[in-house]
Amino acid sequence: MYQVMVVDDEPMAASLIVNIIKQKYNKFEIMGTAYDGEEALELMKEKGEPDILITDIQMPVMNGLKLVEETKKQYPNVISVIVSGYQEFEYAKQAIAFGVCDYILKPIVPSEFSKLISRIEEKLKQKYYKEQNTLIHKMVNEIPVDEKTLRRYFQSECYYGAIVRLNGLPSRYGERGKKEVFSDINEMMIAYGRDTQETLYLCPGELVSDEDYEQMIWRRIGKEQPEAAYVTSVIRRRSVPAAQIGEMMRELYRKLNSSIILGKNQTLLLEETVSQVQDGRPGKDYEYLEELEYLAGKQKYDRLQKEVESLISRWVQEEHPQLWIEGRVRQIGYLLQRYDAGNRDYRESEFLMDDIFSTAENVEQLCNGISDIFFKDIKEDPAVTQKTDTEEYFESVKEYIRKHMAEQLSLHSVSKAVGVSQTYLSRLFRRYEDASFNTYLTALRMEKAKLLLQREEKMYVKDVAEKVGYKDQFYFSRIFYSYTGVRPSEYVEK
Repeated sequence: MYQVMVVDDEPMAASLIVNIIKQKYNKFEIMGTAYDGEEALELMKEKGEPDILITDIQMPVMNGLKLVEETKKQYPNVISVIVSGYQEFEYAKQAIAFGVCDYILKPIVPSEFSKLISRIEEKLKQKYYKEQNTLIHKMVNEIPVDEKTLRRYFQSECYYGAIVRLNGLPSRYGERGKKEVFSDINEMMIAYGRDTQETLYLCPGELVSDEDYEQMIWRRIGKEQPEAAYVTSVIRRRSVPAAQIGEMMRELYRKLNSSIILGKNQTLLLEETVSQVQDGRPGKDYEYLEELEYLAGKQKYDRLQKEVESLISRWVQEEHPQLWIEGRVRQIGYLLQRYDAGNRDYRESEFLMDDIFSTAENVEQLCNGISDIFFKDIKEDPAVTQKTDTEEYFESVKEYIRKHMAEQLSLHSVSKAVGVSQTYLSRLFRRYEDASFNTYLTALRMEKAKLLLQREEKMYVKDVAEKVGYKDQFYFSRIFYSYTGVRPSEYVEK
């Protein structure tokens, strides 16, 4: 509920406003009343800042204008409202200069007061939405959030949580154009994604019960999520108090990050015992490295490549988590570089490995991608690369994507269509766009959506979403908001 403080030296006038709010506006709560400006500021120190300050002008000790000025200095996010008579209109204009949201004339007319509250409610809705998003970002990145702030902006008694990841883990390297995804302001269930391939759901407890929450999440997944080769879902069946949201989110992410297995659809319950996941360090199990080191030293590159692919295939078949396999593959990369047998550009190989683990749909794609990264300098045909490693060729690739953006595109499907490997295509995007394929595709779709929304013949948001490759308009709206900072409907209005 939004917190309101009423300040007036006349008890009857203050009581009138308090009673109107209590009787007619159930989203607003009176956090306190005061009878002069100094008392109001002391109350704020004691109870915290209100969302709305409604104050008279003429009061002893500290008048309303001084109170508004001091409140603006100490609590810049508070929305202030001046209550004034006709004879005080010049004061009201002065108050507006201090940043007052609005003013209302005495005697208070209920219909005018209702319009005032409606205007303020829309501003507060935007404020709470932005604050929620800021807090979610902090909690996901394990930045401390105090419990009082958390309870203020997440006002349900309890929350359920779940996280859904399409394909592999997100890129761990920063890149231009990559954006977090937040839910639409009008959605009841809060959603967040580190990128477009992921959705974290926070569901207020009053919307659902323990018994049907899991089914509710599955309906959401089926309706919203784009197609993917495999999906990993982590669900917490029992709710937690609002103050424990951050801890629940960290647990969901830890389980997700340690559990993704290439090509395997999984639904995991957070309450189940978490198995100990190996971290990718070989420990005493280093025999495979000895064999690879021997082959690298003898420059037996064909056998070396086959052995690397065989190891990766075995690890995937044994269902080792992605992080475990990544650790070992990176060790292989370091070994090959020591013998000058792998990709000589260390920075590029790190980016490309990040891409291939995130986008590979099966073991064959993973093996091919890793081989392209490690052995490209050994096996590349200069005649082929000279033809495709040009900006002109890359423009033809982008033209293909523009023509087919309404379809379910992936790095694999595009690379197959244009006749190059996934890793090679990733390299082109990194070189010419300084971004991954997924980031580029999202930006392209959003720019196209902006053009469609600007057309004179108005289109439904649902139709715009479909034309740029999204089957669910609410999911599309989240992506659009994260990219542009406004909802599709707001973009049309502006």
